[in-house]
Amino acid sequence: MAYDTSNGSTSSNSPITQFSDVIGLEVSMQFAPIRRLDDHALAGAELQLRGPDNSSLCSAHALRRASQLMQQRSEFDSHKLAMSRTALACTVADRLPLLVAVDSASRAALNAPGIEGATRNLQRIVITVDSASVLTDPHNSLAVIREARAGGRLIALDGVGIDRHSATLLSLVEPDIIITSAELLSKAAYFEVGTTVHALGAYVERSNAIILAEGVDSESSRLAAITIGATYGTGELYPAVDDPSSLLSEPVVAMPDSPVWSDPIPEVGTPYSIVSAHSRIRRGTKRLLIQLSKSLEAQAATSGSSMLVLGTFQQAEHFTASTTARWRHLADTVGFAGVYGVGLSVMLDGKVQHAPLDPGDDLVNEWTVVTLGPHHAAMLSARDLHDNGPDLERTFDFVQTYDRTTVTQAAHSILRRYPKTNS
Repeated sequence: MAYDTSNGSTSSNSPITQFSDVIGLEVSMQFAPIRRLDDHALAGAELQLRGPDNSSLCSAHALRRASQLMQQRSEFDSHKLAMSRTALACTVADRLPLLVAVDSASRAALNAPGIEGATRNLQRIVITVDSASVLTDPHNSLAVIREARAGGRLIALDGVGIDRHSATLLSLVEPDIIITSAELLSKAAYFEVGTTVHALGAYVERSNAIILAEGVDSESSRLAAITIGATYGTGELYPAVDDPSSLLSEPVVAMPDSPVWSDPIPEVGTPYSIVSAHSRIRRGTKRLLIQLSKSLEAQAATSGSSMLVLGTFQQAEHFTASTTARWRHLADTVGFAGVYGVGLSVMLDGKVQHAPLDPGDDLVNEWTVVTLGPHHAAMLSARDLHDNGPDLERTFDFVQTYDRTTVTQAAHSILRRYPKTNS
């Protein structure tokens, strides 16, 4: 049975018409099968957009990239969401899981009227996140992730394999779906991908997240995708179709659709308040805490580019020249290093991201080092007793933890203090 593949009638101000007008081309909907890699079984489909046949934007990848370069990603995603509500898309979603991917930066699309009720049947709106957006704008990016999860959306970490920071964010973002890039498949035989593959393996074992490989264009890339740990794939080996009749006649072995995220993120609080609620509190001097901090930093450095390291130093003057040099060296090794304190400015010092603290923030009373990665999680958090003794003899109540959930919560509590942007 063939299905009506027309886009349906639209008004002149509909998202479908608006995006087509912007790029000056007719945009069509297609369905890319998502198949289980070991036996090619149909597990779902992704709703994609493409330009006209025989044009430079005839592929879904080309059109998506063009929308990004033209700064039209929000319009692109609004168009996609409008298409997801057509009769044809709803028919597909009646029969098999249909993923509709929307970029986390597409605020207009995510805030559009009716988005709350857009998911129906087996349709799933997936919010895609990339490492660059999280690390350049953690306040807004993490807020979008929290809102999306509260609304029952799935979170996908996109582009894993393009940017070394993507593995760094697995433990922080806790995606339900991990989308690996075609570039990772082409490098699967090289040693340099080992860090990423180990990080993926550790995260999936803990979370039961899905690894979906893009760029499965041949039998060799299918085998490469299996090698890196992917269970499902899309690409030219499994061609996208305009008419979904053939897909709807196949048996379906559906992907798991339950979110894997499990770490509750506190609405308020500081790292010390989070960990001291269920950890033993000890007392020590600044001299001791410096050595404990250095030890955590050294452990993170040996774990390499998949590690995220955060430090809060109360005041800018505590981030001394020797500490600055140590953190610059650390940032050359780990995936991300960020420091916070009153008097620091938003800037990159080498590869160290600086951020200010509000003088009235209770975090100013704490000294914290957080290290978080796929194989290692640790935190030292100390609260200043303000006894006004000699600097190295100042005393703190401090706690240590290696509990991954607690460390993840603390990392979120720090990153949420990154200055909010207007993007």
